[in-house]
Amino acid sequence: MSAGGIDPRNGPQLFALLDAAPVPMAVIEGPEHRYSFVNAAYRALPARRTPAVGLRLADCFPDVMDAWGPRLRAIYRDGQADRVREFETRMADGARRFWDVDSAPLHGSDGSVHGILLTAHDVTDKALAREAVADALAEKEDLLKEVNHRIKNSLQLVSSLLTLQALTSKDPDMRRQLQEACGRIGTIAQVHQRLHTAESLQVLSVAPCLRDLCAELGSTMQAAQHGRRIQVQADDAHLSVDTVIPLTLAVNELVSNALKYAYAEGQGGDVEVRFQVLPDGAKRLTVADHGRGLPEGFNPVRTDTLGMRVVRAFAGQLKGKLSAEDNAPGARFVLDLP
Repeated sequence: MSAGGIDPRNGPQLFALLDAAPVPMAVIEGPEHRYSFVNAAYRALPARRTPAVGLRLADCFPDVMDAWGPRLRAIYRDGQADRVREFETRMADGARRFWDVDSAPLHGSDGSVHGILLTAHDVTDKALAREAVADALAEKEDLLKEVNHRIKNSLQLVSSLLTLQALTSKDPDMRRQLQEACGRIGTIAQVHQRLHTAESLQVLSVAPCLRDLCAELGSTMQAAQHGRRIQVQADDAHLSVDTVIPLTLAVNELVSNALKYAYAEGQGGDVEVRFQVLPDGAKRLTVADHGRGLPEGFNPVRTDTLGMRVVRAFAGQLKGKLSAEDNAPGARFVLDLP
């Protein structure tokens, strides 16, 4: 046995103590990683062959060598300890066991590494508990995705019922109000559809939400047929769901108003939607057109139309500041968010 090994003749009491230790321990030496010491707990590990002095590590644990060979050679080369976390083994009865395995270099009198001390710590309970938590979280996310899918379906059903109600109404103003309500419900349904397919249930990417919303608005309000386009520019940003829903609802109102009122009958034009992340981290939503402009004395805080009341309500929910200004020509609405 080399200077790096453990010779029971040099310390029978130490040998007996290590052999009886409840923690699996072994010493491997040489380029073939042969055992020069294995204690009883190590010999009890599930292995192809029972570990014994003189056998190679690969004889007993062939799968280990595929992953550990380069790491063991690095210990001989660099003299630095290593740890493999949660290495999985299978017991004879098929039970899974997990180990943290420490590999410590044993230095000879000349300072070189002559062997490696392997110490295995059973972390099965911790690993299985972590797996159970991960499985529970995955199941919870699946359930929440299903909830969002059902909410989306329910909202679409409500929207369909309102559409039927609008079609049967003889009052043009009532039909318009019901159609606007359908648009708001559709906006919320889109968000829940995105949550159903999103990787995260907590945040959503703003840019695709705005693009999808404006595409739907353009289709529903037949913007192209009237020579009008909705252009969307949005920075790459992720916001909480509680922020995305009122934000998209505000965009729904502002874009709808621009499509309906910014341009004269038969006049084409663009509606521009921009979402920016400012240098200080604040966010800014801008909806602008190049149409007839704002009425004389227009104030978004005091205007009593339903659309502006809705936008103000969502701006307040977002703790944002809403302003309106001349776009020379046209109008520009700005919603600054903290």
